[in-house]
Amino acid sequence: MKFFFFPTGLAAMILLACTMKETANVVQTVPPTTLAEASPFPVGFAINPSPMQNNARYRQTVTQEASSITADLAMKPSRISPQKGVFNFEGADYLVDFARSQKKRVHGHTLVWYINTSPEWLKQLRDSTELETTLREYIQTVGTHFKGKVASWDVVNEAFDNNQGAIRRDSVDKSGRTLFNVGKILGNDYVARMFQYAHKADPGARLFYNDYGQETIPAKLNAIVAMATDFQQRGIPIHGLGLQMHISIDTPDAGIETAIRKLADTGLLIHISELDVAMNPGKKKDFIATPALIEQQYQKYKFVVSTYKKVVPVSQQFGITFWGVDDGTSWIPGHCQCTDYALPFDAQFARKRAYQGFLDGLH
Repeated sequence: MKFFFFPTGLAAMILLACTMKETANVVQTVPPTTLAEASPFPVGFAINPSPMQNNARYRQTVTQEASSITADLAMKPSRISPQKGVFNFEGADYLVDFARSQKKRVHGHTLVWYINTSPEWLKQLRDSTELETTLREYIQTVGTHFKGKVASWDVVNEAFDNNQGAIRRDSVDKSGRTLFNVGKILGNDYVARMFQYAHKADPGARLFYNDYGQETIPAKLNAIVAMATDFQQRGIPIHGLGLQMHISIDTPDAGIETAIRKLADTGLLIHISELDVAMNPGKKKDFIATPALIEQQYQKYKFVVSTYKKVVPVSQQFGITFWGVDDGTSWIPGHCQCTDYALPFDAQFARKRAYQGFLDGLH
């Protein structure tokens, strides 16, 4: 048996070379540090001007984690046109300017909504010709203002009834009072005309139809798919479908996968456009987020992301957008008058187990 002895200097050099090689391998395999870096498709947040301007942690989180933004309220009709003939783009322009300065995509939300956030003056219109003209002029003004700055629009939001899967014909409040309803005044095909007006205003923008409950209401899902197919056959300029995905830890996985798959089968771009996962679907006033519930939320986020990535062809993956940034500014507690923690960041902007669920879903 022979023994070999390296001179001290040579041995040290070999050891150093091996160490440097292993270090290089480690550096190359360090996981991405943000959602935007980790995801092969755009990741977005719905944001508002006030916290962007006044909360440094909120702004920092959006800047670091997002590759796309959606205006939560600032681009809704009631904010842009609070009075007839008056247009106020200040809040929306601020968000667009921020996004462009950070090289982030802007998704516009929304040009037409059947009632919610429609300005009060618009809700008073009942004549079909006057309403049609007003909406066309509104879309033309807003679309032209943001032309070349906004990559895409939710042209019409939530037009379908939850029960029959038909265009909304009646809309009433909790007291039974009839409310303003675009579909009732303009007829079922008004959605197609709104898309035509939006395309004329900005031919370069991608145009989406956006709705909620598609993962739990088969009639609505099927009606939306049928409308999208009809639009494609008729040459109506529709480019994508928005699946809002306001879900909870109890939302069946099968329904989520069915909705994503059926929308993807249209061949259009698919946007999970308003994602959050409620932990307190029962709206309990004394709710506490237990470790078991936190784990369920982690698994639901992971399932949504992995299913989207698996089912939607890469060419159709428009991205996933959270409806909000952190639990402290989420819309859910105010809506349900209860405690909930539906987003990937807590109120102090710390990454939650849900955040890891999104990352794990990618792999």
